[in-house]
Amino acid sequence: MRKELNSISEIKKEIARLQRDADKLKQKTRSKLVSDILRSMKENDLSPEDIAQAFHKSPLKTKAVSKIRYRHPDGHTWTGRGRTPTWIKQIEAEGRSREDYAVSND
Repeated sequence: MRKELNSISEIKKEIARLQRDADKLKQKTRSKLVSDILRSMKENDLSPEDIAQAFHKSPLKTKAVSKIRYRHPDGHTWTGRGRTPTWIKQIEAEGRSREDYAVSND
């Protein structure tokens, strides 16, 4: 049932027609869906306020910030997680221990 389209204007007209058809179908589907939702709300004694409250739940907890485990005298810090920073690699290459720069998180 595909119609042969020979020009850009014919294609644009077909696109417009299909968009109108899609909008009509969406509206028809939306109306039925709203009716189903309202029926379900009545069956379960839910108010619009109950539904609104579900949309206003508290935000998800934020990710906890890792404590600093190592601090260099020049201000660089590291949590001990992830890639080892260059300054830690340098002090270990010099024969010192990273524990010399450990921070007490008491």
